[in-house]
Amino acid sequence: MREVCSSKRVVMKVMVLVMVLCFNMGILPSMTSIQSNVVVTAEAATAGQKNALKAAKDYLHSMSFSKKGLIEQLKFDGYSTKEANYAVENCGANWKKQAVKTAKSYLDTMSFSKKELMEQLEFDGFTKSEAKYGVSKAYK
Repeated sequence: MREVCSSKRVVMKVMVLVMVLCFNMGILPSMTSIQSNVVVTAEAATAGQKNALKAAKDYLHSMSFSKKGLIEQLKFDGYSTKEANYAVENCGANWKKQAVKTAKSYLDTMSFSKKELMEQLEFDGFTKSEAKYGVSKAYK
């Protein structure tokens, strides 16, 4: 019986060490982020948040937006900042892919240098990283 308890302790120690290593390597999220995700998920969305989310998905179905641009559009439509932020955080958009779509759209209708296209995407609210990605994929 003593050997079984001892081997269980060893296994538990190894499991804890593996989890710590995974956390330190960024493979596992921190407990803080897990707890904050649980809190956000546990809260029920308000009617305004649900409507803003539907509107965000409708917009993204027909055109491309940056995260910032979509927030601005939703606020222009009358949604509160909280509702607009909820919508963009939960709409499932890949902002780098949105940058590629926007860049391709610009290139289909106008002539841009890479620099001009990058500046235009940043003006549209894409981050520098998103704009760079969009230009690299769309500009051939």
